[in-house]
Amino acid sequence: MATVPAFEAKTRFGELLDRVLAGEEIIITRHERPVARLIAEGAGNLADIRRAGDGLEALQHEISSLSMGEKAPSWEDFKSAVEEGRR
Repeated sequence: MATVPAFEAKTRFGELLDRVLAGEEIIITRHERPVARLIAEGAGNLADIRRAGDGLEALQHEISSLSMGEKAPSWEDFKSAVEEGRR
């Protein structure tokens, strides 16, 4: 993730848009503090992606524990976990 000062972002806006379209995420700063983030339209929110990754990791751990004799989660458990992830 690139960080660009506001003045530079103003003067190189077209180039920054090209970088964003290529998949890069750019943070714009003012006085070295983040104030804005450029991401491609429709791109997933980074926090949502991290939460999904954490959920997958937890599911992987749960599945691996099944080999130790624990009861498998039911279909209802699975649907509930999916709905929880959508909030």
